[in-house]
This record gives sequence, structure tokens and C-alpha cells, in this order.
Amino acid sequence: MSGDPAIMICVGATKAGTSSLYRYLHDHPDCHLRSIKELHYFDTVENNDYEFQFDVFSRLRADLVRRQDIARGNANLWKVTNLERQIMDVDEMVRILEMGEEGVSDYLFYLLDGIGDKKIAGDITPGYGLLSEDRLRDMATMATDVRFVFMMRDPVDRLWSHVRMQASRQRRPGEEVAVKAKRIMNRVVNRDLEKHIAPRGDYEGIVEKLKRAVPEDKLLVGFTEDLLTGEGLRTLCAFLGIAAKPVEKEPHSHKGVKLQLSDKQRHEAARFLAPQYAYVEKTFGELPARWQANMARI
Repeated sequence: MSGDPAIMICVGATKAGTSSLYRYLHDHPDCHLRSIKELHYFDTVENNDYEFQFDVFSRLRADLVRRQDIARGNANLWKVTNLERQIMDVDEMVRILEMGEEGVSDYLFYLLDGIGDKKIAGDITPGYGLLSEDRLRDMATMATDVRFVFMMRDPVDRLWSHVRMQASRQRRPGEEVAVKAKRIMNRVVNRDLEKHIAPRGDYEGIVEKLKRAVPEDKLLVGFTEDLLTGEGLRTLCAFLGIAAKPVEKEPHSHKGVKLQLSDKQRHEAARFLAPQYAYVEKTFGELPARWQANMARI
């Protein structure tokens, strides 16, 4: 790695452990990550989705202000200061988004502001996996050293986790999450509906696009089941050019609502996702045990 700090962009996949990765890197002494995990700059610009993202940041800011008021009432000065930093981060990202396509330089300054002698800054936004190849290629050249990470979780587990998240967000008052989740799952795997969910786990489409847009030595594609273990984290750190930071407990965040997938639906999901299993096995070789267990249901 050169003397200048590098930029790491994690483009997903959604519900594949990116929150755990953020926590690990945020606490790493060689890394500089802002208080907002998902910046959503490039997907907002590409999709002209400003109104939605401004609303997301507005609600986030209001929640931070509410929590800050509580902390102030409890005389928790450390928390007040920490929340003020997060509020300022939100305000700065809103300002950058208001610049649209012209905000790339300010986006990079935002990533690097305060980095000091740390080696790498980062943006972990799973939504970037859906960006166009041209956009990813532009991102790969926006600075001297830009490195991309893409995490692949077992396709059935990833899909079910994504469905549970959507069910929790979409359910009506009085509607059980379990019932809502199973309905959404059926719509995805049997009726070709909920079209915003499956593309987030299109490993073939995303990986091949990344391979065309990003230099080979700047791209790390790995299994979630491996990357978030001791050995996998050492591989990740080596790719990022940072020291291997041991952990007492492997990072894991956002487990979501704990609901069991029935054998019937697990089989249907495995069959629906069969092309993904086949592509990953052909491209990356032997699959982790969890993948093999679900693939056996096909």
C-alpha cells in the first residue's frame, strides 16, 4: 500500500454480515470509518433517489437528537458529545448529497477527514452492489487506491434474513412477523414478486460486474461464513493492508427476528437459488459447510 490512505468500499451483499464488518473495522486502530455505516452517496446519485435518502437521513437525525436530549437530561456528557458527532456526520452527508454528481471530491474528503495516521477509510453500503458497471468503474478510479469487498452469505440464509427484515418493516399493526415473512418468501421464490429482494443476492451478476469494473488486485470476494472468522479476518486485513486485529469473539451484528424457515420453504428457496449455488461453486471452488447443507436440498 502506498503512503497515502486507501479507500475501502464494501458493496454488500445485503444481510451478509456487513454490519459485523463495520463494527470490526470501526474499532480497528488502522481504520477510519465515520459514524454512519451506509453513506448511500453513489446509489442515490445514480438512481436520482434524493427525496428518499433525504427522508432517511432526516429521520435518522431526529432520532439522534431525541437520544441526545435524553442523554443531556441524564447528564451523560460523553454520550451527548458522541451523538453530536453523529448528528454532524448526518448533516455533512446531506450537504454532499445536495451537490449531486459534483459531490465526489467532498465525499472523499468526508471519508478521509480526521484519518490522521490511519491506513484506510471506508464506506460500507450494500446497496452499491446494484450499481451499474460504469459507476463501479468510476468509483474504482476516484482515488489512487480504492479497494472493494463483497461478502457472499449462504443464499438461502441471506434471502431468509432479508425477508425477515422486510417483514418487520412492512407488517401492519397486529400482523405477526412470522406470517408476513412466510408470505413474502412465497412471493419471492414461487411468484417472482418482491423484485427488490432477489437482486441483492444475485452473486453471479454482482461478482461478474465487479470483476469487469475493478482491477483484480483491488477486489476481495469472500464467504461471510469464512471472512468473519479468525482466519478470514486475517485474510481481510492482509487485503486491506492493515494489521491483523485479534478478537475475543467473532463479530456478529443484526441477527434480526428469529424465525424458523420450514423444510418445505427451505427446499423451495434452495431450488429457486440453485443457479447462485452453481455459479459460486464453479467460480470459487468448495463451498462452506452451511452452503453445502442447503444446496443438498436442491
